[in-house]
Amino acid sequence: MADAPVTRTTPRGVPWWRPALAHAGTVVAVVVALFFGMADAAFAGGVQGVSGLRLVLAVLGMVAAVAAAVALVWRRQHAVAICLAAAGVAVVLPVSGCAALLALPWVLASERTRTAVGCTVATGAAVVASLARDWARDGADVMWSVVDEATGRRSYLPAGGYVAFGVVALGLAVAAGLVRRSGAAARAAREVAADEARRSAQLRTQADHLRTELTRQDERELIAREMHDTVAHHLSLVSLHAAALEVTADDPGTDVPEAARSMRSSAHRALEEMRSLITTLRTAGDTLAEQYAGPAPRLADLPILLDDARGAGVDIGATVFVDGGDAAPPALTRAVYRVVQEALTNAMKHAPGARVHVDLRARPGDGVDVTVRNALAPADAGRVPPSAGAGLVGMSERAQALGGRLTAGVERDEYVVRAHLPWAAGA
Repeated sequence: MADAPVTRTTPRGVPWWRPALAHAGTVVAVVVALFFGMADAAFAGGVQGVSGLRLVLAVLGMVAAVAAAVALVWRRQHAVAICLAAAGVAVVLPVSGCAALLALPWVLASERTRTAVGCTVATGAAVVASLARDWARDGADVMWSVVDEATGRRSYLPAGGYVAFGVVALGLAVAAGLVRRSGAAARAAREVAADEARRSAQLRTQADHLRTELTRQDERELIAREMHDTVAHHLSLVSLHAAALEVTADDPGTDVPEAARSMRSSAHRALEEMRSLITTLRTAGDTLAEQYAGPAPRLADLPILLDDARGAGVDIGATVFVDGGDAAPPALTRAVYRVVQEALTNAMKHAPGARVHVDLRARPGDGVDVTVRNALAPADAGRVPPSAGAGLVGMSERAQALGGRLTAGVERDEYVVRAHLPWAAGA
């Protein structure tokens, strides 16, 4: 397959032929303005004889023609000044209005409407003045005349021809200016569109960055919540086993091996939970929330959770009614399990030895209602383990994420945690 043609460009990305075309246009404009300006001045001085004032005016006209033609080199930068100066000279001196006509398109392309109209009127006056001077002359001094070589008869351009020529010349200049103005407006619109596209891309990049940061924040909060709800619970069980062993170590009836096995089991579970979290953090691919949502605890796992707490010495009374628990959504079962787990952990830490009552009722359509209550610890119950209060915050966030609610506080000398989580029928 043939290679695609390559377009050479300047260092600024402009095709190489554009500057060349612009330079060629400048040369043509200077030559044309100089030719018509000098010709008009020469015919105004007289072809058959030069005398007096006409000679002076002709010389001044030639000088002005050269100056106006050379000034067209800077018509892009100083279009208004050159157009008005060339028009003024053409009105006063016997110089063609060609330089003003060639500068007018650049005025129309870049200036305001009032300035463009003024320059157009001035150029029109210059064209009328130069053509009127030629029409008023006689004989060989008329530039727009021809001689029949066979008869020697001279023909002149009629007045209507002068008018038509002036209208066409001025119309072409105005049309060229309007075309340039339209092109400039299109380029400006493209530049504005490109700027808007760049700004939109920057805003999209910033929005993506913000979404990424928010996602990371959500994942950090998920890690903290899972770490607190799982590892802290197992460590609380270890603490209770150790405390019980410390108190009853000297009692001959104490089953030390059994207590050690319970402590080891709780510690092992805590290590497994931490290992699961670390593995999730190292796994690439989907978001952390989707990865960690793996095997969620089931409602059927709640009796195991309660038995573990009883094994650590917690006095628990439980009432659990579940209808259709196997079909419950994983997000719901995880939230219910963690709420009960955290409520038990708080009771073990803050009210050791107190009886804990767990009441759970779950049914599709009615939702899940959880109530965990325990008696308040007496003032001399000993030192309370330190707590950052993150457990209640985590439970509230879990409930709110599912559209539920959670309250916790003292009710009639008991600390009560109540949670309601919606469970739609058929979900």
